[in-house]
Amino acid sequence: MIGFYKTEPCTSSDAFEIKFEEQVRIDLEKAAGALGSIGTVMAKTPVVLVLQSNNYNISVYASGRIMLKNVKKEEVDRLGKRIIDSLERGGALI
Repeated sequence: MIGFYKTEPCTSSDAFEIKFEEQVRIDLEKAAGALGSIGTVMAKTPVVLVLQSNNYNISVYASGRIMLKNVKKEEVDRLGKRIIDSLERGGALI
């Protein structure tokens, strides 16, 4: 699995950013299919794919950025690993 780390972009919300340890872009067409087991695609543009999963929102950007909103800190690693594993298996990481 490709390495990643998390950051807290905003202290006033339950939002975290997943960043890759190396330069990665994401094919959003492939990502939409790959992440279907994690959540429901709510919106897709050439720049961002937005998913709803349980009580949290996932925004996947073609630039390689992944935002997790309404996620508790203790859930970020597990969810991040699951998302990245799905993206890798779906061939969405370029």
